[in-house]
Formats: sequence, C-alpha cells, structure tokens
Amino acid sequence: MTTAKFKVESGAQLLARLIKKPVIKNFYSNLFQPGLKNDDVVEVSGNNSSALLIDLINEGLAPSGSIEEPIGVLVFNTVGHLNYKELINALKKKIVSSLNTYCDAEIGTVLHKALSNLFILNIYDATQFYTTIHNLDNILAHHQNISLLIFDTLTAFYWSEQGLKITKMDLYVKNVLRMIQKVSKEYKVILIYTRPGYFNSSKDSGNIGEVKMTEGVNFKVQLLDNNSSTGAYEVNVITTDSSYHKKYLSTIDNEINWQ
Repeated sequence: MTTAKFKVESGAQLLARLIKKPVIKNFYSNLFQPGLKNDDVVEVSGNNSSALLIDLINEGLAPSGSIEEPIGVLVFNTVGHLNYKELINALKKKIVSSLNTYCDAEIGTVLHKALSNLFILNIYDATQFYTTIHNLDNILAHHQNISLLIFDTLTAFYWSEQGLKITKMDLYVKNVLRMIQKVSKEYKVILIYTRPGYFNSSKDSGNIGEVKMTEGVNFKVQLLDNNSSTGAYEVNVITTDSSYHKKYLSTIDNEINWQ
C-alpha cells in the first residue's frame, strides 16, 4: 500500500503563486544572452558598478520593447552609492529616446509614472538589513508589480557581523543569498546583487572559464576597469555552464554606451 504525498504550501506561497507578475522577456539583452527572465539571479563583481545598476534600473522603469509594461524595481541601498540625480537624468534621457519626443509635459508624465514604480530602501546596519529581508515577503505581496530586486551591495555588513570566528566570504554571500531566494524565487523576481571585486575567500585562477559561480546564480558579471580616466570597462559575463562572452562599455556623463 502506497502512501500519497502532498506538498503543503503556506499562505504566503499561495499568494505568491496567484499573483500575476509582469511578463519579462529578453530583459537587458545587450549584455545578457538572450536576456534576463523572471527569477534569474545575477552577481555583479567589480569596484564601480553604479552606472550599470542605474541603467538596469531604468531599463525596468522606462517604456521599452523588452517588457510589456514598465515594472516595479526595489533597491536595497546599503552603501549609499546610488546617485539619485544621475538616475533621474539618465531615466529622462531613456524616456526621450523611447518616446521620440521632447515635449516637457509628456516626458514629465511618463517620468512621474516611472518613478512611482521605484522603491529604494536605505539600509544603515545589519539589524535593519536582516529585518527588511525577513519582511521582503510582505513588501512583494503589497507591491505586486515589483519584478526587479537589486542589492547594492550584499556584503556591506560582513565585517560588523564577524566575531572570534570569521565566516568565509564566499560562504557569507551564499548564506545571505539563500535567505533572499526563499522569497525571490516564490515571487519570480529578477535578483541582481553586487559584491566588491576583492570580496572572495580565494582568488580566481584568472581563467574566465574556471571562475567559481555562487550557488543559485545564473549570470556572473565581472567589471574590469580598462581606463578609469575615460570610463571604459571590459565586461565579462559568465553563465552556470561556464560559457562566457565579453562586452565593452564606456560611460559618458554617466550614460552607458555598449560597444
């Protein structure tokens, strides 16, 4: 006699399953191939990711062909690197480009609507960080259009948490990421987080194809500073199957140009 097994889901899991999320296809395909989709996880490593994050945020907020409608974006701002003025100026340029108009009234209306879908949480210590993560389920349930979740950075409070026994850096990222993914996977949001280039338990071999991927991550983006005076960067994108491709970007007036 066989015993039937049933999967029991919580009320939060049921709610997450029933929520209709905006459909995302080929999101930010100029960097990711063929583009990000709901519940993908991206790790961005490097020491100057602000311009890239602003462009990713604005790709979600502004009208574009990669999403059926602008999506909600939630940012955990743990290090204070996000420049609001630069973000708004870049968003305004993207709206002008997508609408092909210079009408101030029309631009202002679209800009206001786009910014209403942006949620920024300024996090100042580890207690607030973990409390907010534990409340993430509630946040995503109340703001059902949020489909892009960004942590800048995931490692801000590492040293303040260390005692006599030091947690390995890679293990720390893995544990925090696992905690976040318990919610982000249920709600099918794209998760992007940054970690400084130095934040590793051991140095990579230098061979891109042998770069160690964090468990649960679909894409790893390495930003390599080619010329800090001109804002030129080499960008390596590695996937879970160790395949990779290389792109180049330059920043002019904090606006990204892909090459």
